[in-house]
Amino acid sequence: MSTTAASPTLATLATAQAGKPQRRLAALVSLAFGAVTLALLPVAGRHMAPMPGFVPVYQSALIVVYSLTTYLFLTHYRRTRSASLLVLGTGSLYVTLAVLLQMLSFPNVLAQGRILGSSPDTTTWLWTFWHLGPPLFALPYAIMEGDGRDRTVAPPRAGRTGLLAIAGTTVAAALTAVMVTRYVHLLPKSVEGDDYWLLTTSGVGPAVVALTVLALVVLCWTTRLRTVLQLWLAVSLLLLVFDNMVTLPGAARGTVGWFAGRLEALVAGFILLGVYLREVNFLYARAEAAADEREGRRAELQLARDNLDLALEAAEMGDWELDLRTGASRRTPRHDAIFGYREPVEAWGVETFLKHVVPEDRAAVRTTLEGANRTERFDLHCRIKRAGDGATRWVALRGKAYLDEAGGVRTIAGVVMDTTQQHEAEERLNQAQKMEAIGQLTGGVAHDFNNLLTIIVGNLDMIVRKPDNAQRVERLATSAMTAAKRGAEVTEKLLSFSRRQVLRPETVNPNRLLKEFGALLQRAVGETVEVRLDLDASLDPVRLDPGQFESAVLNLAVNARDAMPGGGTLTVKTCNAHLDAHEIADRPDLRPGAYVLVSVSDTGHGMDAATLTRAFEPFFTTKDVGKGTGLGLSQVYGFVRQAGGHAQIKSEAGRGTSVELYLPRSAEKAVDSRPDDPLPLRRAASGEMVLVVEDEPAVLEMAVESLGELGYRTLTATRASEALERLGGPERIDILFSDVVMPGGMNGVQLTVEARRLRPGLRVLLTSGYTGTALDEQGVPADLPLLSKPYQRDELANQLRIVLGRA
Repeated sequence: MSTTAASPTLATLATAQAGKPQRRLAALVSLAFGAVTLALLPVAGRHMAPMPGFVPVYQSALIVVYSLTTYLFLTHYRRTRSASLLVLGTGSLYVTLAVLLQMLSFPNVLAQGRILGSSPDTTTWLWTFWHLGPPLFALPYAIMEGDGRDRTVAPPRAGRTGLLAIAGTTVAAALTAVMVTRYVHLLPKSVEGDDYWLLTTSGVGPAVVALTVLALVVLCWTTRLRTVLQLWLAVSLLLLVFDNMVTLPGAARGTVGWFAGRLEALVAGFILLGVYLREVNFLYARAEAAADEREGRRAELQLARDNLDLALEAAEMGDWELDLRTGASRRTPRHDAIFGYREPVEAWGVETFLKHVVPEDRAAVRTTLEGANRTERFDLHCRIKRAGDGATRWVALRGKAYLDEAGGVRTIAGVVMDTTQQHEAEERLNQAQKMEAIGQLTGGVAHDFNNLLTIIVGNLDMIVRKPDNAQRVERLATSAMTAAKRGAEVTEKLLSFSRRQVLRPETVNPNRLLKEFGALLQRAVGETVEVRLDLDASLDPVRLDPGQFESAVLNLAVNARDAMPGGGTLTVKTCNAHLDAHEIADRPDLRPGAYVLVSVSDTGHGMDAATLTRAFEPFFTTKDVGKGTGLGLSQVYGFVRQAGGHAQIKSEAGRGTSVELYLPRSAEKAVDSRPDDPLPLRRAASGEMVLVVEDEPAVLEMAVESLGELGYRTLTATRASEALERLGGPERIDILFSDVVMPGGMNGVQLTVEARRLRPGLRVLLTSGYTGTALDEQGVPADLPLLSKPYQRDELANQLRIVLGRA
């Protein structure tokens, strides 16, 4: 016996709830037969005219009814694997076999005399046993259905269990036949000729009635007749009770009670069959409706498919589907044409696709496809080599993965589109945007530096023309120095935005820097702004340049102050954070993981959407002319990106602004606090010799002059090769002071390596404006001291103190 899984949504006779119409009909049938039974009781013993052929027709009808009912029950079990339905099915089978055996025991029905048995006792006892079948099988059904537990047979055992139940029922019927033929003399006497009064007086008949009533009561009590099957099974049992009630008082074949009982028994068997047939009618109607609906949906699906094909063709997209288990594929002609095939190819799979992907993109594409079982979707943008002409094209694949029960990818489907023209257009647009940004940047730099140079050149011109007035010279020189420092600040911010400035990172706790920086922060924003520090005590350390970090926070604080002209609250908050892959999906240079979040929030007027999109652009400012350079936020952005982090702005007009800096967490231990007291000026102790390497003559002259004022003797070189010649000579050289970026193919770091080969232990001090391009963005090693340009004499003296390592 084969099995199929049950549908959890289809209501059947065994599970459909019995509604009020069903209950009213059942009550009406029960009352009608009860009334007929009571009306016939006074005349139950009256004999009726002979009805030749009644017995074979009646027995045959019972066999057909119970056979069909058995088939329906067992078919229902095969679909649902319900143990309680299997009980009813085997019970109906037993009744069918008992009725068949009883028909064989009637004399002169199918043959001369009796085929089975030798006396009316066999026939009467077979009647008794088939009347015992329904209540005996209804009792376990009622108990099983009453406790509400699921008694579904496991699929691997359902067929074998069904076959064993059928075999057991057949064996029970065979044993019954043996008992009522060979051993009927051991059973109580229940008939004398055609007189069945002994059936009543022996107690066998009343026992059958009592058992049927018990089964009916248990069924009603345990199940409350919730389903249609339970309701009509109760009606069937009740009719069998009426059958016994009208048959036993008649006490003889051919009486009114005997005929009435036969008819009630037949109706009792037909009730369940009729209800099942009625359900078949309902199922057929539902099947017709489902077929009509399915046909309608098929037509809609075909229409949608046709529309989709038109849309894909208009968009020059190819539709495809791959079955990873069988290797089967479905593709539109456009799909194969995109990959360079004039005619559709016979087979297509993942490896076929990967062979077309250029080697540089293949690993990323394979990783995306292998990860489709996690997201169930994929979006690829890669380059392929077309078949035939070998042209390189950009394609976009978007699709969905369909998983199997184990969570593996079973099928993938989607669309493919040639995006070469779009990619080229985007590159042209990006290039145009870059040129626009460069134009804006150079225009801003030229404007600011022209103003600063006007001050410097004008003051120096006045000094040269009248150098004899010391007080006037000092005033003009001070003004020129101030302008020069402002120029240095602009340059530093530009380098920070472009991530070209030289960083001296340390592993620090940002909380400590912010606490030490708090007083300066308050002075920068003024008394009308309240500064709040919300610092997470469990904050992780980060590795960054402390000076650049403080400068970034100060820039944010000044911007916040300007956004709150009437005063407000500035909140600096720190906490540990984690960036997931979806949060930085548009930043492929960032990695998901642990970060430290430093946010600077204000209660100012906020930004509109247009301002927000341009906030990090250099020289973009909403302040009045002369009130700001437009480099503050761009410097913050450049610093955070160079530190390996992420910066974003959250703002709404009228709701304030919050700038969030995500800095990568460091696994190192934070360093101790930096010394607050400045070191005293360091001068040469015994005329140490410094080799100055600088390719710019004016800078070289300034460096030599400053070293001379500090008491150092100097040697000079304009390129690395010249410096190596001096280092190879006999002259005393205590310190190598070299620019990092120099012509001639060797920079300052490479010069240091070669110099220390010639003179091990040589002290080195490097200086530079920036080192990114010259050193291929590797920067200056951390063990080499670096003096950033522009520098003053005192800064040079302090760096020399560090280099020489003594006061």
